[in-house]
Amino acid sequence: MNKKHINHIILLLVIMFLLYTPYMTSARPEYAVKESKTCSVCHASDGPPQLNDIGVYYALHNHSLAGYVPPPKATPTPTPQMEIGVHMNTWDVGLRVMATILIILAVVYAIRL
Repeated sequence: MNKKHINHIILLLVIMFLLYTPYMTSARPEYAVKESKTCSVCHASDGPPQLNDIGVYYALHNHSLAGYVPPPKATPTPTPQMEIGVHMNTWDVGLRVMATILIILAVVYAIRL
């Protein structure tokens, strides 16, 4: 392998790291410890960084739940669902798959040299 190919591999690794960095830095477990609550109290079922109403209140009020009053629960009316296929709401899965494929291609390319 020459230096140019090594630089390409390093570039791909840096891109991979940049794609994964937001997911590694989004969780803040010290808030859960501080409030003696689980992460799911403030985060939506999709997980961090999506916040629910309690999480938004906590973030806007100097990381404190003092004075929080939960909104009244509304009874939803059932609606018929006719969903067919797979629906993705975020790009994170696609980006991770693309980054993983790029890494695999880089390794195969490096091996073939």
